[in-house]
Amino acid sequence: MQFDTKSIWLYVHFPRLQLNIIEAQHSCANTISKEQSTLPQLNKALAQAVYHSSHNQLIQINQAAERQGLQCGMGLAKASLMHKDLRIHEYKPQLEENALEQLAQQLYLVSADIVIDKPNGLILRAQNMLKLYGNLHTYWQVIQYCINKTSYEFVAASGYSVPAAKLIALHAKKNLIIEDKQKLNQLLDGCSLAYTSIDAKDLNKLARVGIKDVQALKQVPTAELASRVNRHSMNTINELLGLAASKVKFYQPSTQFHSQVELLYEVENIDKLLPLIEQCLQNLSQFLCVRNARCLQIKIELKQRDTTSRCLHFESALPIYKSRDWLEIVSLKFERIRLEAPVIALSLHCDQYETTQISSDDLFLKRSNQIAGLSLISRLISKLGEEKVKGITYINDYRPESSSQYIPFTSTSKRSKEQIQFDRPSILLTPAILTQQVTIIKGPERLNTAWWEGEDITRDYYIGESQHGQRMWIYKTPDNEWYLHGLFC
Repeated sequence: MQFDTKSIWLYVHFPRLQLNIIEAQHSCANTISKEQSTLPQLNKALAQAVYHSSHNQLIQINQAAERQGLQCGMGLAKASLMHKDLRIHEYKPQLEENALEQLAQQLYLVSADIVIDKPNGLILRAQNMLKLYGNLHTYWQVIQYCINKTSYEFVAASGYSVPAAKLIALHAKKNLIIEDKQKLNQLLDGCSLAYTSIDAKDLNKLARVGIKDVQALKQVPTAELASRVNRHSMNTINELLGLAASKVKFYQPSTQFHSQVELLYEVENIDKLLPLIEQCLQNLSQFLCVRNARCLQIKIELKQRDTTSRCLHFESALPIYKSRDWLEIVSLKFERIRLEAPVIALSLHCDQYETTQISSDDLFLKRSNQIAGLSLISRLISKLGEEKVKGITYINDYRPESSSQYIPFTSTSKRSKEQIQFDRPSILLTPAILTQQVTIIKGPERLNTAWWEGEDITRDYYIGESQHGQRMWIYKTPDNEWYLHGLFC
């Protein structure tokens, strides 16, 4: 999608994104277990680097590595010789892509137009947000507040084109949020072309004739530049100078929730995954909250070493969205699960959710008992298993022992809505001969049924009360035999 060249943009660059993710996961891991031997301890004073095997070079280093003289772009062999205790992490672009998407989802609550610039950048179109926030400084304060919730290091800059904002951020290596176009042009003039996406061969050609920064580039006629560089580089130059509009693809939030965590260590005890799952559930809670929605089920997929992934399904009897409610359900089910192999990654999915309906019930209507009951059912299913928790449905049969049956609780929504008969006991017993004195307080109620099935049942039911005040459901047969069939509570 193209926009005019008068819009102001923000570019946010994350120079050490994977290293920041590693530090955040290890910080969470320290709360998981300090005694797990397979978990490497992370010290921020230790020199660390991210190594890109395809390019055979370091692409991210921390401050401790910088103090040892290491630089990005350095080969692995040279870096190892310079610092023997350097800790190397393999570059995993999926880690950064997941982090950028989650951050874009959070920023989408405060900014409309967001572009994910893989592998480690975000582009924000600020022009259409100025009417809402008043000025660029206020808008940036809101954006900065959201990013600061993460532990990611970042630098940001503004510009009147996407390549200009990106170049200023990469060159200056500090936050430069300026709305004045003249000041931005002055900053842009001093930026090196090495940070642009101009083809490397074309950069060498331009450098040989003394064109190394934007100021020198502006002094060369466009026609002459077109004869020296290829089409891709020329398009980049035109976008950088504001002569052509940038083509960007705006981020669109997914209608389904998906959160993935690539573990940098192996976890053998499933309980140790709960802090990481809690982070995913907090993201799910925010996802549902902004949509005024709740969900009945989620799925957690555990990727295990040298074996197939394990999918775990979790259900709630009533729609919920709060992370603490889902975490309790997950924790209860985890008590019954044993891992076959160490977990190296996990993901949380929520494919279906429902919008919360606005309630017009009476203010004093007591619904807490129903909600508490459904909440209890959810925990029982997680603790005991779905097959051991049953619901009851009513059948059109006058015989008390055949008027109901057990069904899986998930299908209780289909139970019969026939009016339940009154004067029925809370506890139905297997008929037994009555052995104590009972005072009749209500009855009889004649029951004559099932003759068409060859099982002619004729009973006169009474409600009686024992000497101890216990109300009982009793019946008399045509042979004047008395039986106890139920108790009232």
